[in-house]
Amino acid sequence: MICPVTCRIEEKTKLTFDRFYLGKGKPAVKVGRDVSDIDIIAHCEVSAGQRLIKIAHVLGVSGKNVQKYLTRKIGDKVYEGEIIAKKRNLFGLGKREIKAPVDGLITEIDKRGDLILKFLPAPVRLLAGATGKIREITESKISIYATGTKIHGFISGGRPREGIITLIADPKEFIFPNKISADSKGKILVGGALLEKSALEKAVTLGVEGIITGGMNYRDFENLGGGDIGTTIIITEGFGSAPMGDDIWQYLKKKEGTLGFIEGDKNQLIITETTDSGEEKSSVAAAMWREVRVGDKVRYLRKESSDLWGVVQELPGEQIINSGILTEVARVAFTSKQEMLLPSANLEIIE
Repeated sequence: MICPVTCRIEEKTKLTFDRFYLGKGKPAVKVGRDVSDIDIIAHCEVSAGQRLIKIAHVLGVSGKNVQKYLTRKIGDKVYEGEIIAKKRNLFGLGKREIKAPVDGLITEIDKRGDLILKFLPAPVRLLAGATGKIREITESKISIYATGTKIHGFISGGRPREGIITLIADPKEFIFPNKISADSKGKILVGGALLEKSALEKAVTLGVEGIITGGMNYRDFENLGGGDIGTTIIITEGFGSAPMGDDIWQYLKKKEGTLGFIEGDKNQLIITETTDSGEEKSSVAAAMWREVRVGDKVRYLRKESSDLWGVVQELPGEQIINSGILTEVARVAFTSKQEMLLPSANLEIIE
């Protein structure tokens, strides 16, 4: 009985590691250069957003008349504390002034008399994050040929992000909001059997970069809409309550405190090697085929439900199943203690 095999952890493989510019970027390296994880490979400029300033409301004037009270115009750069609008009171007794709250660029003044101040770009240095060789430089990214470990999940969502790997729950625990501390900003949180919707909402609010957990309710995941909500998620086991597999848990437990790169679009977490140990393996495909054996950990694939985990107990050979088809089957025991006789075509071996 031959089944597909999924390798969930590809350790120390050669890979092409993409570092995307954080904004408008200028490379600081050339193709072919060797870099370490802390080397600066690009200088970027990032805008942190914008501020709405209610000029008309503060000065007590109508929106259509606000222009005559401005001291600066659209397109001007202004700096924190600089006067951008003022109005003298009746008979010249006193005046009202509005000062810029931050450094920025005036981009718009709408009909209500509200001014949009876009923050001036802040300089940011992009670090390599891996030890390797610069392979390619484009307008949006720099690619590094490096050694790293890939961890593949069951399903994921969100754009590529990076953060410090931080354990927050044991594999069998539910992740409620109290598991996510106030200092979780910029981290990749790991653990648990079920990510509660309220905990996810808190993580997004706090600025958590990513969450890796065993399970999540299907409806909650479906409500993400396939887009990016501000936090990248990897579900390692399946929908519903599903304790994180010991293989992934033990590996990430060893890597706590290190920098990880979570890619929801590719359903993987990458942890790069910071030194060239010379022990890397050739990169292998995440899936292959082999004979299923008693004791194998398998996933039961069903279209109408989430995947189910089990262990092969017996290989009876060919039998006629409920649909009337003669096929090779395996007796599988699931974590719920239920045993089922299943066709090999619906099984996937997990390594």
